[in-house]
Amino acid sequence: MALVYVRKQELMNKLRLKFSKNGPIKFIGHLDVMRYFQKAIRRANIDIKYSEGFSPHQVLSFAQPLSVGATSDGEYLDMTVNSMTDTKDICNRLNEVMNEGIKILAVEELPENAEKAMTSSAAAEYTVRFRESLKPDFDWMTMMEEYLKKDKLPAMKKTKSGEKEIDMKHMIYNYSFDRESDSINLLLCMSSVETLKVALLFENFYKSIGREFDPIALDIHRVDIYRQSEEDGKLYLEPFIQGTERKRFYLNDK
Repeated sequence: MALVYVRKQELMNKLRLKFSKNGPIKFIGHLDVMRYFQKAIRRANIDIKYSEGFSPHQVLSFAQPLSVGATSDGEYLDMTVNSMTDTKDICNRLNEVMNEGIKILAVEELPENAEKAMTSSAAAEYTVRFRESLKPDFDWMTMMEEYLKKDKLPAMKKTKSGEKEIDMKHMIYNYSFDRESDSINLLLCMSSVETLKVALLFENFYKSIGREFDPIALDIHRVDIYRQSEEDGKLYLEPFIQGTERKRFYLNDK
């Protein structure tokens, strides 16, 4: 009789962490943020899963990288742990070892078959204003509102194979202006297929009015990252982890 060896299945927990990135740490790049989290997880004694092979590393997966210099209250990290007490304990232990500027806002347990945040992200929400010392000398909000109403918003986008012309119009899901804070709120496409960056949108807005654009002038804050879902035949966008107020943007209603 042949012997059959059955490998015991390990019980592991897939987690999604939501964190903020504010203050001087906004000038730290994505790769350094990854290394920072690896060290923080070790300091917090999280029973993190490691990859197999000759060079084991922590199994971590971040959502879309944040531009250097931008702040955020909606960054996401997926990780797998071998054991844990509960999500609140994971959150508290990590926050105890975090430096100023990065804070864990929420931890959610995921089903085993959940898609990674990196592959399931569909959009990002931003609040954009100009830095106090670099504010435009014209009514940019009125002029940008007129610009965004156009049927087409052509732009040249850099790719690995060169440059190609795109239409940014369908990648702008929603926008609103706040004249009190002199800012614009943007919900832009951000997926593995196509992404619209805030700087590219403003660069082409400036080009349309014959002015020179300086990307350093923008103060960009990422509010959250959204995934696409469907209910009763209606497509909608919602944050990966919902807060106290449930947020949805229905694509069909546009």
